[in-house]
This record gives sequence, C-alpha cells and structure tokens, in this order.
Amino acid sequence: MKVTYSSNNSGGGWWLTDENWLALEEAGWDVKWVAEEKFFKDKLEDNERWLGALAKEASKTFKTVKAAMEEFEKVTGQSVTDEGCNCCGAPHSFEWSTKESKFNYASGDDCATYLYGDEGSLSKRELLERLK
Repeated sequence: MKVTYSSNNSGGGWWLTDENWLALEEAGWDVKWVAEEKFFKDKLEDNERWLGALAKEASKTFKTVKAAMEEFEKVTGQSVTDEGCNCCGAPHSFEWSTKESKFNYASGDDCATYLYGDEGSLSKRELLERLK
C-alpha cells in the first residue's frame, strides 16, 4: 500500500531538516519538492523553499503502516508519535488506503497504535498501572 507522510510546521518550525528529506529520497521515498509543485510556484522563497521548507510530503509503498513509520523513524531520527505544540498539532502525519477503507490517517500519539498494536492505544495511566 502507498503510505504518504506529511510534514506540519508545528510550533513555528519544520521538524525535518533538508538532510532528512534527502535521506528519505535516498531510501526510496518519493519526495514532493515544493519547487516542483504547481501550488507553490508563486509562493516560493529563493525559488526553492516555502516558508523555509524544501518539501512537505513524501510517499512510498509498504506492506504495512507500521513498516512505513519504522522506516521513517530510522531514516530521519524523528519520532512519529511526537505531539508538537497545542495550537499547531502534530509535526508528522501519515495517510494510506486499504481495500477495507479508502482513507486512513494517523498523527502524533495515534501512531503508537500502529507501532505497538492494542498496547499503543493504552493511556499513560493504564501503562503506569501495568508497571506496578
């Protein structure tokens, strides 16, 4: 299935560096460089950046969403479960389609369910209770 990563300017800054985007591309992700996107053509700074970013989105085919998230973390050094700031939202989000459901989406803490199964949906309190 094709999994698409989307970056969000959370907390007033982009969480992925230029090197992160280049590393994703090197790992086989199809990076959508803003300079090549029609929507951004008249909004670019220095003919290549939009609000300081070289890219906002990347896609790749995976067998599972978990595999996509794990590879993303390995390649970028970022955590898909980061929540970001209260007003801007999570810095990382993923979307994909399956035969059963046309549109699926996860960002921030919601990504934990895909990484850890049912245990990923437990609250912090439930997890702490298990540690007792």
